[in-house]
Amino acid sequence: MKSKKTALKVVPVKPGQNLRSELLLLKKQFGACGLKLSTEDAAMSLEQIAFWAESAGNALPAMVKIGGPNARNDIKQLLPMHIDGLIAPMVESPYGLENFIAAVRDFTTPMQFERLKKQINIETETAVRQLDSILSAPEAKYIDEITIGCSDLSESMKQPRWDASFMALVVQVVKKIQKNNISVSVGGGITPDTIEGLLEQVRPDKFNTRVITFKVEPDRDYRLAVQSALRFEILMLEHDSCHNFISRDEEKFRIKELKKRLK
Repeated sequence: MKSKKTALKVVPVKPGQNLRSELLLLKKQFGACGLKLSTEDAAMSLEQIAFWAESAGNALPAMVKIGGPNARNDIKQLLPMHIDGLIAPMVESPYGLENFIAAVRDFTTPMQFERLKKQINIETETAVRQLDSILSAPEAKYIDEITIGCSDLSESMKQPRWDASFMALVVQVVKKIQKNNISVSVGGGITPDTIEGLLEQVRPDKFNTRVITFKVEPDRDYRLAVQSALRFEILMLEHDSCHNFISRDEEKFRIKELKKRLK
């Protein structure tokens, strides 16, 4: 039976107040296993990423999505921070994967390279067509996890996000990656109302909102988990606006979009 927990409340947050405790709550109650930061879609500054990576501390590993497979300056600037891994978006070919691994290797010692988690996103029609080649590339052995970005993928394919044929394709992609012994996460526009149906149909190892990654485990209330993750994202936006990491206009717009997903 699923446990009935109370979702995180949206309350005003002073700089640094209770942030780590909220992350620990997501981890303990709902199986959160990662904090996702990004220079790409979220356009976070390096200062902003450093703050959140430090705030996560030992609560959750901090993963950072860089600007592209070969975003070498991002990699160079991020590695000295308190981060646990890097995510390369828009990997569409074996060459893109090769570039990502080569760039990480160029800025790390052998020990750092081994320690650092390395993930990629599959989120375009081209990437899906090239998936077999990507998975059979020599560099694939270094990949710890692949995320299917369902929103970007559906837009790339010009198909509705919840179209039956599109979801069947996502199921195929997930199974193919899992057969290669690589962990799979799905993300993209997940809401409390859609998460349980998505997990039942797709059966990934993990799923993610924009900021929080969850490990899929039995007897978790994932509707409540998504509610809590989206509310934590609102807390982050309020905090980042207070710190001038983002503008008030960006805060208001993104909170408005998050509240739509919470309805």
